[in-house]
Amino acid sequence: MKRILAVLGLVMLSCFGAIAQNRSITGVVADAGNKGIVSATVKVKGKSISTITDSDGHFAVMVPSGKTTLIVSSIGFGSKSVDVTENENNITVVLALSTQELGEVVVTSLGVKKQKRVLGYAVGQVKGDDLSKAKEINLGNALQGRVAGVNVSGTATGPAGSSRVVIRGATSASGSNQPLYVVDGIPIDNTQQGNAGRWGGADKGDGLSSFNPDDIASVSVMKGSAASALYGYRGSNGVILITTKRGKSGHGIGVEYTSNYTFEKVFKTTDWQYVYGSGDRGQKPANLADAQDLYNYSWGAKLDGSQVLSIDGLMHPYSAQKDNMKNFYNNGTTNSNTIALTGGDDKINYRFSLGNVENKAILPSAGFNRKNFTLSLNATPNDKITLETNAQYVIEGANNRPFLSDSPKNANLSVYQLATNTDVRWLQPGVDANGFEANHFGGNIYSQTPYFATNYVKNFDRRNRFIGSSSITYNFNQNLYAKGKLGIDHINYEYTDIEPTGIAYNPNGGMNVIQQTRYEYNAEGILGYKNTFLDKFEVNAFVGANRQHNRSKGINLSGSEFIVPFQYFYGNLKNKSSNESFAESEVNSLFGSADLSYKNLFFVSFTGREDWFSTLSPKNNHTFYPSVSTSFIYSDAVKLPDWWSYGKFRGGWGNVGGALPDAYALVLTYNPVGQGYFGQPLVGTNGNTIPNGNLQPYNVRTIEFGTENSFFKNRLSLDVTYYSKTTTNDIADANVSISSGYNSTKINVGEISNKGVELQISGIPFKTEHFTWNTGFNMGYNQSKVVKLSDELKSKTLADNRDGNAFIVLEEGQPFGIIKAYDFERNASGALVYNTDGTLRRGELVTAGKGVAPYSMGFTNDFSYKNFRLSVLIDAKFGGDVFSSSNYLGYRLGLHKGTLEGREDGIPVSGVDVNGAPVNVTANAQDYWRAWARGQTANFVYSSDFIKLRSVSLGYDFPKSFLGKSHIEGVNISFVARNLLSLYSKVPNVDPESNYQNGNEQGLERGGVPVTRSFGLNLNVKF
Repeated sequence: MKRILAVLGLVMLSCFGAIAQNRSITGVVADAGNKGIVSATVKVKGKSISTITDSDGHFAVMVPSGKTTLIVSSIGFGSKSVDVTENENNITVVLALSTQELGEVVVTSLGVKKQKRVLGYAVGQVKGDDLSKAKEINLGNALQGRVAGVNVSGTATGPAGSSRVVIRGATSASGSNQPLYVVDGIPIDNTQQGNAGRWGGADKGDGLSSFNPDDIASVSVMKGSAASALYGYRGSNGVILITTKRGKSGHGIGVEYTSNYTFEKVFKTTDWQYVYGSGDRGQKPANLADAQDLYNYSWGAKLDGSQVLSIDGLMHPYSAQKDNMKNFYNNGTTNSNTIALTGGDDKINYRFSLGNVENKAILPSAGFNRKNFTLSLNATPNDKITLETNAQYVIEGANNRPFLSDSPKNANLSVYQLATNTDVRWLQPGVDANGFEANHFGGNIYSQTPYFATNYVKNFDRRNRFIGSSSITYNFNQNLYAKGKLGIDHINYEYTDIEPTGIAYNPNGGMNVIQQTRYEYNAEGILGYKNTFLDKFEVNAFVGANRQHNRSKGINLSGSEFIVPFQYFYGNLKNKSSNESFAESEVNSLFGSADLSYKNLFFVSFTGREDWFSTLSPKNNHTFYPSVSTSFIYSDAVKLPDWWSYGKFRGGWGNVGGALPDAYALVLTYNPVGQGYFGQPLVGTNGNTIPNGNLQPYNVRTIEFGTENSFFKNRLSLDVTYYSKTTTNDIADANVSISSGYNSTKINVGEISNKGVELQISGIPFKTEHFTWNTGFNMGYNQSKVVKLSDELKSKTLADNRDGNAFIVLEEGQPFGIIKAYDFERNASGALVYNTDGTLRRGELVTAGKGVAPYSMGFTNDFSYKNFRLSVLIDAKFGGDVFSSSNYLGYRLGLHKGTLEGREDGIPVSGVDVNGAPVNVTANAQDYWRAWARGQTANFVYSSDFIKLRSVSLGYDFPKSFLGKSHIEGVNISFVARNLLSLYSKVPNVDPESNYQNGNEQGLERGGVPVTRSFGLNLNVKF
């Protein structure tokens, strides 16, 4: 709390500053076609006063009285100096297209803004407007298809789930492999709160759901080690820099209101066989017990419309029920509203926004809500001092996050598996007269009735979060400056999971409560110097120090058997237990950077950072992380053809660190065991792993080369990058003798390699007075390889699916995260081996696919015609695979269309048995297909290639003539859609992106929420 108050104190300091005698100048910045230029910069010459233009090119700026000179510039245009007399209050500035390289400014490490031309490494840029057109609740998912080399995936849990963002391939066998996120210069927590595994579970979200896209100005993706080395041990997986919107100088208070309403529908449903119904061996259920025991068996008779006793104890027609998914899942809705106030003058500007999101998911009773309070204050009381403050307070809540993978509490799996003649609505309300779970599934107490799982099984989580930063910059003179910054990310999190009274597998119920408090604060100081020598050489350098302090504490309360049925609070539990946790750590750092340039065409940058870790042994607790990068603007050095506008070569090398051991993980810890001996307590060691006091963060070295070119007066641009990334000293498990009382220890020996190519093409194919078409294509290819795990360990299983017949494995010499599944048994000559009844036998595990697609790409198109705007994003992935349990179970249960073969006359089989004897029989179809599914599970590893129409936005800007003399400055209304179409997919019955894991265990599908498509309207009004 003291640290929050300290940040808020700096917020208040930002509000002070003397205001001189000023006057207002308004105007418009336009191109040669008289079209307003958005986000052009208007700066008062000789003063630290500036503003930017709005979406129509309008601006307002407070200037000192008297004659003033304005410097007007914009990306892709030449800058212009404009003298404004004392009597001029409204001007029009026309900028000409630049024939030189775009002077684009990007945000780099530690929030330093640099021209893109000086960078010796690749940086991806996404504008905030692109994220807010067709909104995603989770910011990570909104990056999909936007940046070359960035592989984004979510989990099959609905819009409130977490995202997985991996840059240039997985770096470590033991780390999360997700990038560091930095908001307004402050690292933030993106902890994934929970995940589904083999035995089920729920995706409880991550830190990226906290952010309102309407508050984001831009996102910069720092991909390689040369770009991220200034972040030291946290830079191994790349860094994503999020810059929030700022206030701007103007006349009065500006008000912007954005409202977005969408509804979501199930995108892809199962396409089962609807020829045969429930039953066994071609027979209909004979009684209620048979109907309930066979609730998910479709091995019965042909559907004939006759009356049959069903699982609800009533007679129903023995007919196809094809709409169970549509009948069970709701139409979801998401309502998002943001109101922002902006204003200021030449001394201070501000932006304050309120945001609210309400989501009702397609899964009954599930939903998500978020409230954002955001403040930005920037002050320049004089030419010496600049103050910047940013603060966000976020309140999040989610209800009934869906359970995935295994069947307990998983409503989705029950809906997927119902026999083809069963209507899911017959299972309502899901409880009997006593309020206990209705017995519709016979003796299978671990498969929940879907309405009980959604309406009576409860879980909810709440998260209150404060992210704040404040900085002060003092300019000693035009060359020397000092900057201090303080930032904090503080999270209070609570999660409650209730197994209600009457749940079939635990009739007395139980509950689990998790309460956590986590925070990180960073205190940073920088001393910088910049100067030009001999009109040819320029230096921009700084040195600094940082202290990172992390602290977390929590308590886990769990218990079983509610004393008073249906009363769900911890004190009502008969059997209770609790477990407390605490951790505190620090990292102290010194760092520096030096950018050198010659004639503004040759640039070299050096960075270095030394980190000292409290969680490592004092004897070996620090590491140095260097980088060097260079760029050469060859188009300024040699004469190129007129159609070749710009050319640049770049190259970079860097070494960064990886994940640290947890706090207190280097020494043995103990717990009391038993009742003691003669009154003395007995203790035992925790865990089965010997602590290793010599552990170090792993090392990641990246080398990259690239070129940037633009042609035809910047109408066409090309950016190509090659990189090679090698992880050494990765933390791996090493076996020890079990006589020691342990199973393993952790050592630094692993090695992982990633090599790849990134391509980005952008252009303006057509541009007339009224029509413009901007297009862009990005593609990333990553070739990963597990070079070494350890001296003894050649492969490591990361995860296996619930049925124990598919695995995600790390194996030396193979790509990261291969899928292994079973082949059929074969004899020495390779022939299939049959049982005597004609069924196939299970054989050995084989490599069946790759869990992560090596190719990812995105294709954006933005069209404008007069006041109409159309934006389209298509994204795709190729080369990956997924094991689909839904299709595996479809064969086992007789649901899949493939099981129709042989239902009437059997399946003729000709082969040999395990002894080589001939087998010539007609196999029963039910026996054959069930054994076929179990025998070769590699059959259910499908290519996860896809092409999707990911987002569409069609908008209209109302003309000024329509708005008249009202105080409204602009109105835009847009039709928006997301996941509109699947243009290409090879996975039957489920979506190719339906993973239930958010970690390194990619490539497993089972019992997830079906993917949705969303449609809606977006309204933006500016006053």
